[in-house]
Amino acid sequence: MMKHLFILMVVALSASLLAGCSMISGETKIDEGVVIVPKDNIRSSTAMVALNLAEVKRGDRLDILEQAEVKTPTQIVEWYKVRTKDSDEVVGWIEANHVVNKSVVDRINELFEKSQQTPSQAQGRLKVQTRLRIEPDGDVITYLSRGTKVEIVGKARTTFKPEKQPGEEAPDEEVEEPESRTVLWYQIRLPESEVLRAGWVGARQVELEVPDEILHLEGEGRRFTGWIVFDQNKSKKGEVKNNYIGLMKSLDVEGPIDFNRLWVLNYSPSQGRYTGSYIEGGMRGVLPVTPGIKSGTRGFTIHELDADGKPVPIEYEAIRVSADRLAVRRISPKIEVRRPPRKPGK
Repeated sequence: MMKHLFILMVVALSASLLAGCSMISGETKIDEGVVIVPKDNIRSSTAMVALNLAEVKRGDRLDILEQAEVKTPTQIVEWYKVRTKDSDEVVGWIEANHVVNKSVVDRINELFEKSQQTPSQAQGRLKVQTRLRIEPDGDVITYLSRGTKVEIVGKARTTFKPEKQPGEEAPDEEVEEPESRTVLWYQIRLPESEVLRAGWVGARQVELEVPDEILHLEGEGRRFTGWIVFDQNKSKKGEVKNNYIGLMKSLDVEGPIDFNRLWVLNYSPSQGRYTGSYIEGGMRGVLPVTPGIKSGTRGFTIHELDADGKPVPIEYEAIRVSADRLAVRRISPKIEVRRPPRKPGK
């Protein structure tokens, strides 16, 4: 009797393992995915105790066969039933947040390729684990780890109106509508080690890392919001020094403005420090800043908001006279924006 029971248990266990890990032919692929974590295991089931069938690593492609949700005491975990694409084909389960659909990867790759036309506008690190999105305030693709390095290539703003808080209100009481709030987003590029190389993140989750050589220029209520490497020269010791188009913003400036001060900074080998080749304030500047101007001469192009709030390209000629001197001049005319008249009594 015991022997017969043992045989039945072995058969049942074998059937269970085969259902979870065997090479199941004829299962229809519903999608294709790419592994985005450094490494993970394909498991025999979604249970907490399951066999590890195969190891996959970042960048591996998998056929997605099925999608399932598993409820735990604290959360709902989404899983994919997948099939490996190597010669030793294996079918099993993997957590869905470790895999991204190929269609999403393709869209991210397209966004990354387009971003290559824009130089880095600033660099930073993520302060916390952060949601990565295909577009500002769009669907979450994945989560990026705290400390991840990012290059900022663009900005966007979205607005939303918070919902009213539930509560009893007097019949004659006037109820105020919640004010709309603005959220600032960064378009970013990510390191080569990442499968997803581009996307959008909330700006508040990014800590800008201003280069040490120009950080001391912040102060008097101004902060760097961007810096673009224009060119390079060398110190007397032969050290390579970046020359920057610095973008600064006063803390009291409101509205959709990325910077209100432009500061072209050139390293002078003879003086051993950075000098301001050009300074311009009172601007309504927005990203991006790009190298080159239409005439073909050396320079760069920024963007300023006109009276209607539309970005207008503004060109600057920048000619290197010597290692110590970079001659910069604005070519485009000034944009006049009239301030609205003050109301009587104010």
